[in-house]
Formats: sequence, C-alpha cells, structure tokens
Amino acid sequence: MTIAQGSFSNDGYIAVQFQNKLVETVNEMLNKRIMRFLKDLNLLISFNEFSGIVPLFVKLRNEINKCLFFTGFGFLDTSVKHELEQSAKTQMEQFWNDTVTFLHKQTLEYHNADLEDSLYLIRRIVLFV
Repeated sequence: MTIAQGSFSNDGYIAVQFQNKLVETVNEMLNKRIMRFLKDLNLLISFNEFSGIVPLFVKLRNEINKCLFFTGFGFLDTSVKHELEQSAKTQMEQFWNDTVTFLHKQTLEYHNADLEDSLYLIRRIVLFV
C-alpha cells in the first residue's frame, strides 16, 4: 500500500531493475503459497480429512489474489502490469486446474464420495474476481 502511494521514474536502468525485482517477488510469493498449499493438502488427504479441502482452496484463492498487489501501482507501466498479471494468472489457473484434475482422478480411483462432494464445491470457486 505504501509503494502504491509513491511515485517512480519509470524509465532507464532503475525501472528495469525494479520490474525484474517485482517479477522475482511475485514468483517467490506464489511459490511459497503453492508449497504451503500442497503440504496442507497432502496432510488432509493422508488423514482423510476431506472437509478441510474446500476451505484450503478458498484460502489459496485469497492468498493468490494478494500476490497481485502490484496492480495498484499507478506509476508502473500498464503493459508491464498487464503482462505480469496475465502471466501470474495463467500459471495459477494451470496449477489450480491440474490440482482439481488430480483430485478428480483420486475420486475415480478410490470411489471417495466425500472427496467428490468437496470437488463439486471447489469447482464453483472463482479463482480471480
């Protein structure tokens, strides 16, 4: 929020370095959230705690949206913001879809009705608002 209120000379070496650091920061934030999500998801599955899976996906969605903090930077070039936002969204949508597909395969393999119920609710979650 503090950075968004500031101004910035958006040209030259400093701008390029800032943009590179911003990309690194967003990627690191997304990777940490994914790792934590996968660890928690594996725990829930291993203990058959399927009631906790939907809240875990909701939490991931909220955490992912926090990673798009840079969209409020008025001083950042619009094309840079748009490109980074689209890249982050594409990566996260792919991860989300891959995870849902994996869980769907688990329901087919193990005939787990609780997991299938959770998947129904997960599919209704809108990833980006």
